[in-house]
Amino acid sequence: MLRAIKNRLRGLVAPAVFLALTYYFGWNAVHGKSGLEAQLVQRQQLQAAQAQAAAAQQSLMAWQTKVADLSAQSIAPDMLDEEAREVLNLANPNDLVIDLPSQKSSD
Repeated sequence: MLRAIKNRLRGLVAPAVFLALTYYFGWNAVHGKSGLEAQLVQRQQLQAAQAQAAAAQQSLMAWQTKVADLSAQSIAPDMLDEEAREVLNLANPNDLVIDLPSQKSSD
């Protein structure tokens, strides 16, 4: 009787080891470091990074357009200088500045 039990156990060892290995590799294929779940997370991170890169590229193009609009080729330098002085309320040291009295209404 003991011999029959040993023979049956010996016959079950190989399939049990095979099933354990199959379970181990199957679990790692789904949940492991490079498994299906990890790939899904990586794809989501890639999409988020691509969206950020696209937004940064769009911002870069907007700034490049603004800088190009301020270059000497696209606007007359004297008009830019005049506008800047008016906005900042400044004058060139070589300019002649005359203060005019403010006009008061006589009542």
